[in-house]
Amino acid sequence: MARRPLWILDFRTMDKLEAVQKTLRFSNSIREWCEKEHSVYFDDFDSENVDNYEPGGYGDLTDAIIEDGLAENILDEEDLEV
Repeated sequence: MARRPLWILDFRTMDKLEAVQKTLRFSNSIREWCEKEHSVYFDDFDSENVDNYEPGGYGDLTDAIIEDGLAENILDEEDLEV
């Protein structure tokens, strides 16, 4: 069974792809971790694979990036519906 995120994005404010892009754009450490540990780059994310929790999808990685973006205060919790 695929892991489900602990939060749900409020699509009126920011979708998952936008949250990942914002985090990767403003955090060198998260972007470098993503590139070095997972060989996944900014342009590899799209609106479909960020929600794909099957093998080959980026759903789990997307959730980790968003959680780190929240922890580094790159994303605001108001942007996400908890």
